[in-house]
Amino acid sequence: MEDTSQHRIELDATPQEALLSLGAAAELWGADWQRESSGGTLQLPVVRGLWRGIERCRVSVSPTDAGSTIELTVEESRHEVNRAAVVVLIFGGLGGLIVALWPFFPGLMPLLPVAVVLTLVAWLLVVARLRSSHPEDFLKLVGEIDNTSSTVDEDN
Repeated sequence: MEDTSQHRIELDATPQEALLSLGAAAELWGADWQRESSGGTLQLPVVRGLWRGIERCRVSVSPTDAGSTIELTVEESRHEVNRAAVVVLIFGGLGGLIVALWPFFPGLMPLLPVAVVLTLVAWLLVVARLRSSHPEDFLKLVGEIDNTSSTVDEDN
């Protein structure tokens, strides 16, 4: 899937300090960072609910009057569904359906305890743990590491 979104953060640091902060953030994030003279490439693991994947980004750092600007351009996105979580949600949905239908179909009463457990397990294992991590979150981490973050912008 092609994605050309751009994300930007302005820092009060020099471009070299910004590159060091970016490398430290990539290490904490678990990203693959290939540094070049004024930027580099970044393989950024991302999570979007039930989707997880990798976004290949081009990073450029440019000096400004107040410090530097890091611009991250997503060049390619590859995502896949977390299949195990989907299977757990299907069983949880089946349990929820049994819980909702047993008053109308009394024969389902013996399945009620199992249905309640399936629904609760789906909630606790999947729904309550859904997270999201985007390139904007990565740039916020860079700003926190630099400790001089001023603004984060997103252009789609």
